[in-house]
Amino acid sequence: MRLAMVVNNINTEVSDYTTTVMAMRATNMGHEVWYIDVAEFDYAPDHYVYARARRVPDKKYRSLRVYLESLRSQSAYQERICATDLDVLMLRNDPAEDVMDRPWARLAGINFGRLAMQHGVIVLNDPNGLTHASMKKADVVSSSPSLGPGAETSSWFSRKTSPISTR
Repeated sequence: MRLAMVVNNINTEVSDYTTTVMAMRATNMGHEVWYIDVAEFDYAPDHYVYARARRVPDKKYRSLRVYLESLRSQSAYQERICATDLDVLMLRNDPAEDVMDRPWARLAGINFGRLAMQHGVIVLNDPNGLTHASMKKADVVSSSPSLGPGAETSSWFSRKTSPISTR
């Protein structure tokens, strides 16, 4: 399978991120796993989505740290790939990280995920659901007088529930 992980910035990825664990395991299973920085997308005149992507050299990895070092090294494969050549595109970036320094990047992964879906690519972390969730979050934050410490909020964790009957 040919997979791609969309991240905020390849250079800020950390070895204990779930994205890194999934990518290394998929690589070790023989899948081709590409990393795409949200700044590396391109919507071409042919109406296809492309990205400058990187992947580790073909070998088995036992260390997440070594995996990321290989991804960032000169020995990593670098290629301009078309989204339609992917089997799966995984949106793993956090739009909140880009709000202040790169506001244009906040929705880049979501928007390019949508375009890839239109071309038949399986996109995990549904871009439409992510848009809805981020809009709901913005509504909650803007309508709440205080979401800091001491704010009164309701949590389903704090509600009492009746025990489940097992007959």
